Amino acid sequence: MGPTKVIVKGHGIYDAMTGKLIQGGFTSPQALQDYAAHHYIVLPEVDKAGRPWELDGNPVYCLRGARYESLDELPLHLSRCPDCGGMGIRTDEITVESDCIRCVQCGHEFDTRLEMMET
Repeated sequence: MGPTKVIVKGHGIYDAMTGKLIQGGFTSPQALQDYAAHHYIVLPEVDKAGRPWELDGNPVYCLRGARYESLDELPLHLSRCPDCGGMGIRTDEITVESDCIRCVQCGHEFDTRLEMMET
């Protein structure tokens, strides 16, 4: 069992499973981040513009740095777009050398293994 997954509505955060208010009155995204850092909750992933990641209409959560999960705790094979911070999904290609990922926000294609080798 991991941290409580929450959703943001207006100026409050709600339990994503029950819809129950956890805390309200947040005035900025930074205040939300500060609250999440000091409590056992996880906020939905967002891109650089602040738009939340959604897969099939459900929020996506990042646990332990690079592990993405759905609300149902199913592991998701996603990556963060280096350009816009959006959600990158693997494309179905039949090549072994490539691990091509396409961002759903901006359409940018990138290869995470290649980028890791370059850095």
